[in-house]
Amino acid sequence: MKNSIKKILITHSSNDCYGASKVLISIIDIFINNGFEVHLLLPNNGPLNKNKTINKTKLSIINLGVFRKRYFTIFGLINRFYFIIKSSLIIRKYLKKNQIDLVYINTSTLISPSIAAKLYGIPSMFHIHEIPNGNPIYSKFITVFLNIFPKKIICVSKSVYDFWIKNGVKKTKAKIIYNGYNLEKSKPKILSKYKIVFTSIARIIPYKGHSLLITIFEMLCEKNENIYLQIVGDTLPEYQKYLEELKLDIKKRELNNKIKFLGYKDDVTSILNKSNFFIHTPLSPDPLPTVIFEAIKCETPVITNNLGGAYEILNNGKNGLIIRNDLVEESVKNILSYVENKKEKDKNVNEAFKYVCENFSEEKFKRNLLKSIG
Repeated sequence: MKNSIKKILITHSSNDCYGASKVLISIIDIFINNGFEVHLLLPNNGPLNKNKTINKTKLSIINLGVFRKRYFTIFGLINRFYFIIKSSLIIRKYLKKNQIDLVYINTSTLISPSIAAKLYGIPSMFHIHEIPNGNPIYSKFITVFLNIFPKKIICVSKSVYDFWIKNGVKKTKAKIIYNGYNLEKSKPKILSKYKIVFTSIARIIPYKGHSLLITIFEMLCEKNENIYLQIVGDTLPEYQKYLEELKLDIKKRELNNKIKFLGYKDDVTSILNKSNFFIHTPLSPDPLPTVIFEAIKCETPVITNNLGGAYEILNNGKNGLIIRNDLVEESVKNILSYVENKKEKDKNVNEAFKYVCENFSEEKFKRNLLKSIG
């Protein structure tokens, strides 16, 4: 890419405050602080509109034709292709009008910005957070697209990189850049003397594994009456039925006094400071769950499985308790043992903090990001 890049158009597939959107804010902050003029396209209005960093950009809202695997039906494809073509033409005009030098796409679910960049004759690059295991046709389609349109591809973890390379993305295009995180220790923990509180923080959608989590906690509560679980996060409109099914499942298991849904919370630090453990049980690889960094900052021991980016954040499982989705009884036994093992918990907390500081620093992220567009 040319070193004369001055104006960058960034596009993002949602308007929320979850992991990828937090990374978006970091990216924008880095670009603006290093003298770039940043333009931003979002598909809808939402909480990001009020963010101070977002307000430093030139923000526009248009239907970007976000291309998710759920649109792989006849009518879904017709709908997406209409909005993809329409938004590609709108974005091309925007690029020309504002003399943009680079298009930066912060997701693999947007293809129109890269098409527009190709039509206008400027480079585009993808910052990929997704591992779309559910639909191989969708994955292959996106792979073909990635090999043709963008100049470069950033993957947020080795798990993400391995997935796309296995699907056929050219190694010459892709590289791993871990997200940066400022890991200053938070306030001292405030733990109950009478409860052992586990916390799960994630958007409530099927692959995040809340159904498995409920099964695990029923077995845990049978063994220890002091154990409680709080679930933080909201869902998407299309998964509202799934959330209601989870609540009904909890009621049927008679766990309403043991498992609580707290909804979406802005301040997860205050919640984690009152939590004995953070637990994360995705059913398929979670690319790089940023909430794991929050847990480590709050010196909260992490329990997760060996799938995806969480495993990498914990130094391939060395700095937390690793359980297996296919061995539920064994996992429950290991969790109960971990609850009582203060020495192991303290060691994991300290080692996780040091590992993240060394490998996921904001400075390293900034340096690698700026080098990638140079």
